[in-house]
Amino acid sequence: MRFLNFLFASKKSESPDTLGAYPEGMQVRALPERRYLKTSRFLAVIILLTTAVMMVVAGFFVYVAQRIDISIANRQVVNLYTIDSARKVIVPAEYKEKVVRATDLYVESLLRDYIIKRNEIVWDNTEMKYRWGDNGPIAGLSDYKRVYSAFQLEADLMFSESRANNFVRDVHLYDLNRLTGSVWEGVFDTFDMPIPDSYKPLCPCKDNSKACIECKQKHASRHQRFRVVIRIIRVPEKQVSNPLGYQIRSYNILYVPIHEGKKYWDIPADLKPEL
Repeated sequence: MRFLNFLFASKKSESPDTLGAYPEGMQVRALPERRYLKTSRFLAVIILLTTAVMMVVAGFFVYVAQRIDISIANRQVVNLYTIDSARKVIVPAEYKEKVVRATDLYVESLLRDYIIKRNEIVWDNTEMKYRWGDNGPIAGLSDYKRVYSAFQLEADLMFSESRANNFVRDVHLYDLNRLTGSVWEGVFDTFDMPIPDSYKPLCPCKDNSKACIECKQKHASRHQRFRVVIRIIRVPEKQVSNPLGYQIRSYNILYVPIHEGKKYWDIPADLKPEL
């Protein structure tokens, strides 16, 4: 209360040596800054009140912002654009929740089945004739002149080698991604497995689990890794096995060496399957 009385008390003008409610034992000319003592204290009170109001308003905005569900605020994007080191290009940054079209999932499933059936060799001659024949899935999805005619020569060599050396070939597709609108890239391994007397597979598994891969590595006479690049287009001709009319116009395969002494889990992290 004494502070308020001093702040709002009227200035005494009887003596120039007296300031406010607390007289000073000195001349005013010796300490002229005390003439603004009331003003400085008044401004200090205003500053404190303004700071308090600003803190209350800031707290209110923080409280409201935490309770407003804005979809774009929930997307975690570090940069608007990022650099794809594999392709040496700048691409838009992806959100945490990625939207995938149903047609992309269908094409991915179609290409996964195509890669496996094109490179896999089973012991059933009827099944192999259907897969690699003119009426099979490989011929139905491939451009005849650019892809399937070249594959026929490759298929004859693979089939002859398999039957001459009594082995089958298992395929494990690790990764398949779309590079552009019509170009896909994948990585897969092939395991040449011997045929046991009972004609049953030594490793009856098709998944990419660690146990399955180790079993194939243990019994395989040859283990190879390949990178494949596929380009597809839409054609007006549609089939029962391909109702959307996709056709493979190019199928380029590249051998990837596997260094001795390295295990399956030493491949690049982006190619490891999710277990």
